[in-house]
Amino acid sequence: MKISQLQPQKATIKSQIKIGFTTTFDEAEKLRNLVGSNYLSIASSLNNTTLLLTRDQLNQLIKKWPSMFDDAQSIHTLKQIETQSQLHFRGQEFDFDITDKPLIYSILNLTPDSFYDGGRNDSVDGVLKRIETEMSLGASIFEVGGKSSKPHFDDIPPKEEWARIEPFLTAIHHQFPKIVLAIDSNTPEVIELALDNGIQIINDIDGFNSKRKLDLVAKYKPSVVTMFNGRNFDEEPDTLIRTMTSFFTNTISNLTGTGIEKEQIVLDPGVGFSDHNTLAFDLMKMRFTKLMSQFDLPIMIAISRKSFAKRLFNLQTADERLIPTLLFESFMTVLGGRIIRTHDVRETSQLIQTFNLLKSELLS
Repeated sequence: MKISQLQPQKATIKSQIKIGFTTTFDEAEKLRNLVGSNYLSIASSLNNTTLLLTRDQLNQLIKKWPSMFDDAQSIHTLKQIETQSQLHFRGQEFDFDITDKPLIYSILNLTPDSFYDGGRNDSVDGVLKRIETEMSLGASIFEVGGKSSKPHFDDIPPKEEWARIEPFLTAIHHQFPKIVLAIDSNTPEVIELALDNGIQIINDIDGFNSKRKLDLVAKYKPSVVTMFNGRNFDEEPDTLIRTMTSFFTNTISNLTGTGIEKEQIVLDPGVGFSDHNTLAFDLMKMRFTKLMSQFDLPIMIAISRKSFAKRLFNLQTADERLIPTLLFESFMTVLGGRIIRTHDVRETSQLIQTFNLLKSELLS
């Protein structure tokens, strides 16, 4: 029996894998009996049977296969298809399987002027306690940042940006030696200092748009988050999708050209980053999450308490924007987002539990 994967899984709420079987008539009957009603769809022609399955259904098929077919090669092929359908985010000393379950990525702004939590993380002891609490709630990655990137932010010298971060790092590494740390910075000098000080993930709002930053990636081989920053482009509604597609195609090529693996790259559509600062652009970028599945890479959801909620519901302060944030995060998770960058770990953990319940109980 010849088996081939016809359609790769897309990381949506009902992940689907299409598999083709070249069969004799008897083999097709056995296959139908084996799967029973445990599939999304099935189709047969003269010598071909096509199954559309979830990953769970495929795993069940693999377990039951020896009861109907004495064919080790077919099991090997099916296991290969299952492995290839997985989506991982990997890096130095971490490997997260995010195929089915979103990952919580906690924001630790160490800036006095962040749009939401500026000044809240102003003591080392307070940050250590927060990390301990959020780890217990399921946070997997913690991102430090020493410079605001809110609209019309005031840039600061690299020395000042690093000075806000450095006092926290030694204590964090000492207290949590196995922690996975990211830094939110577009400053090459700060990125290099971060890499020298054990940070594994670089989140660059400018998408590694300089040779110097790409050279650092080539030297240190960190994992990266590359964002589409609309402030760096002439955004137009009619061409935005083409512009974003071109940007991600190019940035993925540039980053893999440094020698890092695709599993080390996360894509962020850049909601909230636009000179136009309009709701229409934010919604287009959220919807673009579905189209980003074409790149077969982890996708970040980074909309926590952003101003789209202000324009939708006249919520003037970030303190009021939790509910719309969670609703739109769930929408982007359904479309394929798997890494939720958030200020609100407890509520995001509840969102993920609800997402998993929806998949397993209500959409089964």
